[in-house]
Amino acid sequence: MFHRQFRLYSNLLLVADILAGLWALYFAYYLRYYLVVSAPSEISRFFNPELLPLPAYLFYWLTFVPLWVVLLMWTQRYSQLMRLPLGMQAFRILQFTLSAGFLTGFLTYSFNLVISRPIFFVFWFFSGLILVLNRVILHWYLRSGNINEHSQIKILIVGTDERARQVGKLLEKYKKWGYHVVGYLSSEEKETAAADLQIVGSLKELPKYLQTHVVDEIIFLGSHRKDFEEFEKLIGLCGDLGIRSRVAADFFLDSTFEVSLEYLESLPLLTFSTVPNATIGILAKRVVDVLVASVLLIVSAPLTMVAAAVIKLTSSGPIFYKQVRCGQGGRRFELIKFRTMIEGAEDKLWELKHLNEMEGPVFKMRHDPRVTPLGRVLRKSSLDELPQVWNVLKGEMSMVGPRAPLLEEVQHYTTKQRRRLGVKPGITCLWQISGRNDIDFNKWMELDLQYIDQWSFWLDLRIMLKTIPAVFTARGAR
Repeated sequence: MFHRQFRLYSNLLLVADILAGLWALYFAYYLRYYLVVSAPSEISRFFNPELLPLPAYLFYWLTFVPLWVVLLMWTQRYSQLMRLPLGMQAFRILQFTLSAGFLTGFLTYSFNLVISRPIFFVFWFFSGLILVLNRVILHWYLRSGNINEHSQIKILIVGTDERARQVGKLLEKYKKWGYHVVGYLSSEEKETAAADLQIVGSLKELPKYLQTHVVDEIIFLGSHRKDFEEFEKLIGLCGDLGIRSRVAADFFLDSTFEVSLEYLESLPLLTFSTVPNATIGILAKRVVDVLVASVLLIVSAPLTMVAAAVIKLTSSGPIFYKQVRCGQGGRRFELIKFRTMIEGAEDKLWELKHLNEMEGPVFKMRHDPRVTPLGRVLRKSSLDELPQVWNVLKGEMSMVGPRAPLLEEVQHYTTKQRRRLGVKPGITCLWQISGRNDIDFNKWMELDLQYIDQWSFWLDLRIMLKTIPAVFTARGAR
């Protein structure tokens, strides 16, 4: 399915799920009101006659909306939700209602809010019911688009090779959205056709075919320059006939590329990128970085002063250790850490190179003699990395991202491994929560590239939350 339409339906479903809370509150409140005011006395006597007005409950709801949205995004995962069967979608709704109900119950008890218990439980029952109803309505709407001839999107594919067959199979997966492949056109006279394709003619017959058949969209699949020269004329014809045309842009790319069309004033630019470029998501990431780093800087100030004093008293040398690292795009910056080694430790590294316990250009040694006794404690607890929040505030690092490498490490990277420099380095990452030094170098690089390929604002939040138990258990720390 085309991502623009998928995002549209995902956003509409999210809005409907948010409004579900208002509908559920309305039904729950007036059901409770009816049982007290209008119900027979033998029923109403089981309920407290005092009931806060509806605006009071609306105020509680509005203050809860941000948490409601976060929990919806966390449990429903709208980017994949509509590809799931209704049974799995219902299970995710159950996850949401149980987690959100438990959390709101805890907050209600903690802040001693005056909320009717019947309203509370009926509210969550109706919320789950309306969320299910939202999905059933959307599912019915999509199926009606598949059934109704006038709602179907009829697609003609130009190409009859194996690549065209794969495109057809992809479209068949979204048949319930109304996408129907009406046939295939051969782009060359001697083109080898894949099996089981409904070939309706050749590319030269396209103008005649469009006059006698209903076609809403055409997908052009080309692999040679002459193909695109021919396509240019036919795309103009499609424009004259009001038919949407698409040209596949995978003729020299692999699946890691994100392709988008952008404009420099009136100049269209076809953009290929293998690193995150979602403007809103990256802006939200930076806001979280500043907020979390600022809070950590303030909260950890007493601990920082104690650690600084103990470092100064137990070993000679500076309190902080500064080292030049590679940041985003290879930009150089000074990374700040608490000093955990003896003074002049870098000069002794060549003596220990043969004892390296990790493959690749990274030096790791479980019992490094250069580490001070206090340094072992700081490393084990990850407190030595606390000063890096200053790098985050300066914009050189992020809270979540690949580890900032040394300059000499980068020189040994393969071409594909250098892609990890396409994003800002971070204090924590998938490597940090997956075992750290217990993971070999190649797996480490794979995790960093996996983070880049799958990046989202919510992935960052999950990694930050998983970092907390990883730090307390000191998993993989040395």
